[in-house]
Amino acid sequence: MVPMKRGREIYTLLFLLLCMVGCENISCPLNNTVESVYGFYAATYDEDGLLQTGTSVGVGDTLTVTLLGADSIILNRLTGQSGMKLPVSFYQDTDTVELAFTDTLNRTGRDTIWISKRNTHHWDDPSCPVHIWHKVLGIRSTHNLIDTVLVTNPEINYDGLENFQIYFHVAQ
Repeated sequence: MVPMKRGREIYTLLFLLLCMVGCENISCPLNNTVESVYGFYAATYDEDGLLQTGTSVGVGDTLTVTLLGADSIILNRLTGQSGMKLPVSFYQDTDTVELAFTDTLNRTGRDTIWISKRNTHHWDDPSCPVHIWHKVLGIRSTHNLIDTVLVTNPEINYDGLENFQIYFHVAQ
């Protein structure tokens, strides 16, 4: 009977040791959602025709955002916000984002943004899961409601910094 008791002690000790080793995720960040961050701005120009940056605006109309290719609405009926956070595709070289603005008279205006990027695997630590980070290589858009789109931070990761500034036409 003595060997059976000793066997349980050994198994208990091994179990506790494995639990302690398996919980070694101290170096993994808690905020690890990779999102692109967009800010909304009013397009105003100085007397020389140069874009004046930094005048943040809230969305007045209802905004619906669709990722084309995935055919999924990822943001539905946003109003009153001065920015948005959107997911980024893992392996496509170009993301296509459609912005649909609907006013109070139920009229809809649409713009499309194409984001060219390079996708890279990123590990914080070998015990942490892999993330896909993105480097923006270029951006273009239609210009129905959008005046200009600027890349302010080409590195899309989980730092939460603004990546894009969308400047909208201002009614004069």
